[in-house]
Amino acid sequence: MSNGQPHIYDVLVNQATGSRIGIVGSPSSTAEIVIDILQISEQSRILGQLVYLVVPQEGCYLAVLGQISQVETKNRWHEDLVFRGIIKRRGELPHLSDRADVRTATIAVQAAFQFDPNDDNQLVTEGVLAVSPSTGIAVHRVRNEVLDILLHRHSDHIIYLGKVYGTDVNMPFWLKHFDSGEGGAGEAYHIGVFGRTGSGKSGLAAYLLLGYARHRQMGILFIDPQGQFSADRDLPFKLHDTLQREYKRQVEIFGLNRGVRFSHQPALFAKLLQRMDFYRHIGVRSSSNKDYAEEIVAARVKSILKEFECELSNPPEGLLLHVLTALRNDEVALNSIYSDKTARKRLEDTLDRVINNQDDLDELTQYWQPILDLFMDEDSRGNRRTSLDAIIGGVSGEADGDRPIIFLDISGRGTQFSDDDGMKALILREITRTLAWQGEQAFRNNRKSNCLVAVDEAHRFARSISSRGEDDEAQKLSDSFVRGVRETRKYGLGYLFITQSLASLHPEILGQLRIKYFGHGLNMGQELEKLKEEVGGDKNAVSLYTSFADPASATTRQFPFMVTGPASPLSFTGSPLFFQSFTDFFGQFIPANEREG
Repeated sequence: MSNGQPHIYDVLVNQATGSRIGIVGSPSSTAEIVIDILQISEQSRILGQLVYLVVPQEGCYLAVLGQISQVETKNRWHEDLVFRGIIKRRGELPHLSDRADVRTATIAVQAAFQFDPNDDNQLVTEGVLAVSPSTGIAVHRVRNEVLDILLHRHSDHIIYLGKVYGTDVNMPFWLKHFDSGEGGAGEAYHIGVFGRTGSGKSGLAAYLLLGYARHRQMGILFIDPQGQFSADRDLPFKLHDTLQREYKRQVEIFGLNRGVRFSHQPALFAKLLQRMDFYRHIGVRSSSNKDYAEEIVAARVKSILKEFECELSNPPEGLLLHVLTALRNDEVALNSIYSDKTARKRLEDTLDRVINNQDDLDELTQYWQPILDLFMDEDSRGNRRTSLDAIIGGVSGEADGDRPIIFLDISGRGTQFSDDDGMKALILREITRTLAWQGEQAFRNNRKSNCLVAVDEAHRFARSISSRGEDDEAQKLSDSFVRGVRETRKYGLGYLFITQSLASLHPEILGQLRIKYFGHGLNMGQELEKLKEEVGGDKNAVSLYTSFADPASATTRQFPFMVTGPASPLSFTGSPLFFQSFTDFFGQFIPANEREG
C-alpha cells in the first residue's frame, strides 16, 4: 500500500492459510452463512469466533464478517434407526462414529467491507453482500491485523473495550459524541448496560466513560445513587486519575451532603420536608393531611421570604420559627389541615409546645435543617454549595470549549436520608427536569447539549410501577425519565442506564435504547424472555448468551457481554456481537488503544 501498510489482499488471503477454519457450506444466503468445519479445526474452540470470507463481487472483493453463534455435529449413520439399535448395544459404530461426523457452524452476516486490490490507495468502504456466497470459499478466523487493515481509515475513531468472545482479537467499538463534525454521530442516542451483580457492568461502564471522554467537547454527567463512581471505588482502574492525567479532562465531584444546591423552589423544599417526616413531628399524621400541610408550608415559606426580601439560598435567621408561628396563627390553614376538632387541637398543642420550648424547637430542627441546607449558598456546616443549574449548565454546554466530567453523588452519605429511595427519586426528578429545561434552551439557541448522562442503579429509579402510595415518587420519576428519553435526543443529550435488571426497566425507556450491552445473569424467567425480545428471537444468539460462565465461578475472571445496536463498525446489520470486557487496564486496555505518534 502507498502508506506503508501491507497489501490488503495479502493480509486477507495470502497470509491467512493458517487461520482457515472451514469452507462455505449449504444452504447459505446473503443473511446467514453455513460453514463446514475443517477436520484440523474440530478440536479447537469454534463457538464465538469472529470469522470472515472473501467474495468476488462486481469486479471487486467483499470481506464478509460474522461471529459463530452455533456449532452442530451431524452423523447420518447415528440418525439411522437401524444403526441406533447397534449403538445401543455396542456404544458406537466402528469406523463410523466420530470419523463420519460432520460439523457445521452458522454465522449471521454482521459486516461487509469492499475493496479493489488493483486500487493503489487500497480504499476500503462499507459494502453489502448482494449474492449468496459460493460453496467451498475459504472461511478464516479474524486476526487483529485483519481488523487493522479493514478499519484503517477509521482508526482514529475506534476504541477497544475488550476481546472478541473466546479469542485474543481486540473488539472495536464506535463511541461517538452527540454533535456533528469530527467523531460525531450528529445526534444523541441512549444506551443500556445490563447485568447481575458481579457481571462486570460497572467495569464496562468505566471503560465506556473513557471512550466518550476522548471527545473534549462532550460533557459527561454521572448520577451516582450509591456513590461507587464518585468515590472511585471497586472499579478496574483509577477512573478519576485516568480521566485527569491521561485524558486531560476536568473532573468535579458534587454530593448532597455538601456541594449541590437546589434552586429557589419553596414547593420542592416543602415536599422534601415530607420525605424527612417533618410534618409528623409537628402533629400531622395521615398522608392526606401531610399533603395539605406541605402546600401550606410552601406558601408560608414563600410569603416569609418575600417579606424578608430573600431566597432559600440565603434565608433569614429563625426561618423555622417564623413558619411555625405563621402556621399557628392562621386559622384557615389549620382548618384546611384538620377539620376534625380533636385532631386540630392536637396540632395546635404541638405547635404551641415547639414554638415555646427551645429544646422541642431544637429537636424539630433536626428534620428541617438538612433539607434547608440543600438550598443554601453556605449551609449550616459551613459548606459552600454550587447551584444545580450551574453544574448542569457547565456540563451540558452553556459555554464553548472543553466540558467537565461531573460525578453527582446522590447517595446521601453523611445525611439523615441516605437510605430513602423516595428522597433520591425526588432529587433525581429535579435533576432530570433541569437537564431537559437547559437542553431545550440550548436547542432554541441553535446549540446542542452534547452531553452523556449516566444513571447507575437505574432499575431502582426508571422502572414500571403499577401501584401508587409509597412508590408515588418513584413512579413520577419513571415518568420523567420516559419523557426525557423521548425528548432529549434532539437536544443532543443521551442517557446511559446501568442496571441489574432488564425486566424491571420501564418498557418505554427500554424501547428507546439504541445500544444495549448484556452481561451475565439475565438467563431466567422474565429477564430471559425480555432478552429474547431484544434479539428478535435469534435462538443462536440466546443460546450463546446463556452459555456465558458466571464470572464469580471462573478461576480466571472474565466478563462476557452481548451487545446489540450500532456499537461497533462490525455490526452493520445490528446482529448481536459477543465480547469479553478487558480486566487488565495497563496490560490490555492501554496497549490495545495506543495510537501511533
